[in-house]
Amino acid sequence: MEAKRVTMADIAKECGVSKASVSFAFNNPGKIKKETYLRIMDVAKKLDYIPDPMAKRLSEGKNYTIGFLLPQHIDISLNNPYTIEVLKGIGESCERNGYSMNLIPPLHSSIAEAVKFAAVDGLITMGISIDKKIKDALRSRKIPVVCIDGSKKDGLCSVNIDDERAAYEQISYALRRGHRDFALIALGRDEYVKDKADKDSTSNRRLKGYEKALKEYGLSISDAILLTREPTVEDGKRALDDIISAGRNVTCIISMADAVCYGIMKRAKELGIDIPGRLSIIGFDGLDNIFSDIPLTTMKQAAAEKGSKAADILFSLINGEEDKSGVFFVDYRLIEGESVKDGYRI
Repeated sequence: MEAKRVTMADIAKECGVSKASVSFAFNNPGKIKKETYLRIMDVAKKLDYIPDPMAKRLSEGKNYTIGFLLPQHIDISLNNPYTIEVLKGIGESCERNGYSMNLIPPLHSSIAEAVKFAAVDGLITMGISIDKKIKDALRSRKIPVVCIDGSKKDGLCSVNIDDERAAYEQISYALRRGHRDFALIALGRDEYVKDKADKDSTSNRRLKGYEKALKEYGLSISDAILLTREPTVEDGKRALDDIISAGRNVTCIISMADAVCYGIMKRAKELGIDIPGRLSIIGFDGLDNIFSDIPLTTMKQAAAEKGSKAADILFSLINGEEDKSGVFFVDYRLIEGESVKDGYRI
């Protein structure tokens, strides 16, 4: 027969104190005498009592958990090394603040449904455009939200880089090196957002940067091959096959995700295509190079810092410390690797 779970009432009876005193001993010891506290702790140890975390949460009206909304199915989201770096930053902030983190995939293919039922005190989104259904769900929950790579039009606090400027500098580097024949690989869209033409998405902000730089050299995006791919190594391998199949005179590939670049580099090695001898590649993210022996030239953004900063802001909102709004920017910089050679034709 299963042993009965020890309760606060059992400890109170054994100690000859009220149940409230036992509750104070575990949650607010300063409200009872030291002698009473020590007696309660001794009895709790003797009875092998373990506090019920759910009871504590209910009494305080908190879950001590924040949620991270995955913008895509979990298999895609967690195959993106950039997302993993962001999660590391969020996790570090959770440790500092004594919180846990839930990964929240869409429920029944709906972010709004996931928001309604998540047992969390606050939410962090990444790259998700907040449509009306999501806004309504957030309004009904009355919990704070912080975005990573968010859109200005959502009116929520967001932690970003200057995507347009960073992309401008990314492709400008290739243009200065003499390249004119490009394949551009944009980020896959958040499949749960209804407005697929969101002009302020991360991908579109970066495309604006590409367009601005190309225009300075008498070119446009229409002169390049433009692909949209998920930020995974496997999609990068497929991207190179598509670029080759197009039969165009591409000398440089510009990608919005390092993971795609590493897939391209793996596929190029399989096909005997020399990088950068025949094909130059520039990435975006600055992820650790564990996929190729060729150091990648890339626009490095501090993904873990984004996650940590977003979580720190969220905790300040949860604790009512201050009302933060607007866009907070983190730094980025170009890292020169060995994946770019001066422009040429093949």
